[in-house]
Amino acid sequence: MMVLGAVIVTPLQAEITYRFNGFGTVAVGKVISGSVNETDYVSYRCPCFITDYNNGGIYERHDGWSASQESRLGAQLNINFTDRLSLVTQVMARAVDNEFSLEWAYLSYDLTDKFTLQAGRKRIPLYYYSEFQDVGFAYIWLRPPQTLYGWEASNYNGANLRYTEYFQNWSLTANIYAGKETVDDAPYNALYDITAQDSKWDKIRGMDIELNRDWFTARFIYMTSENSTTERPDSNAFYSPATDQTVIGLSLNADFNNWFVLSEMNLNKREDKADGLIIRSPASMLGVGYRTGKWTPFISWSRFWDKSNDLDAYEPERFSDTSFTLRYDINNTSSVKAQINRLKDSSLYDFVGNTTVLAIAYDFVF
Repeated sequence: MMVLGAVIVTPLQAEITYRFNGFGTVAVGKVISGSVNETDYVSYRCPCFITDYNNGGIYERHDGWSASQESRLGAQLNINFTDRLSLVTQVMARAVDNEFSLEWAYLSYDLTDKFTLQAGRKRIPLYYYSEFQDVGFAYIWLRPPQTLYGWEASNYNGANLRYTEYFQNWSLTANIYAGKETVDDAPYNALYDITAQDSKWDKIRGMDIELNRDWFTARFIYMTSENSTTERPDSNAFYSPATDQTVIGLSLNADFNNWFVLSEMNLNKREDKADGLIIRSPASMLGVGYRTGKWTPFISWSRFWDKSNDLDAYEPERFSDTSFTLRYDINNTSSVKAQINRLKDSSLYDFVGNTTVLAIAYDFVF
């Protein structure tokens, strides 16, 4: 877990200390141009641009400038009971839904110098930026590419075992985890259906491995789960049998001080046991940036490309996104970013359309 911004360490008792920090983003954005075959999409007026699948953020063509889709504030409290036992909690407030959400709440115990056992509520480590996806100051984009980042669930309740090792100038972190998650009135589903739905990811099992040496970082992930939904208020039972989900991902990053290259790819496969429908959703991203003083220009390209074995049962969603980001670091705890995205919609049904979006954000940590 990243340590963000300045920290306060205060003794509560002889052995107990705590550390509090926070972060936030104030962002405004607007669809500045676009085209779509059908302007009415679910309950939205398109062309549109989805900013956050997990939390339902979406810019609509005729809404003008909006600060409600991506602005957020987070606070984190770490309590160290002993040198080995600690508690981490993190709470988020998002303008998109005007609600507080508990993102982290887990106990961490160092079994040895290399093995750590954690139990409670955590982020599912599906992506390279999963653990700090809400911390805009921690990455170059105004937002991580939504071609990769976002399904029904982003957290899980369960346990994980982490292993760290250092050898011949390499650092290794390996992690295995298991748990489950139920998302009430899932914002992801609301982007595709006017009927409110709950989503359940059951029997989550996964692993992630990260290797680092000097300028090179590689990360591999693998996860399986059983997914199901239920509609409100027509049914209290989740659909059965559940859909089998398998996710495989790889990140390869290189940092040469001024120049840096970021890449990430994953494959989400879902098999519906009830009707034999299989959907494969490969997604990929490649970006290049250059640091010069306090300025960092960055360009990236990403793509999401559904494949279905039954086009009558499911019409694939397909789009690519080219973005240009300009970041200015005000100081060690805050930055300003401007980003323009050009989304090309190649879906086999009327989706959000071809869209150009401009957004400006102020990110900070404290």
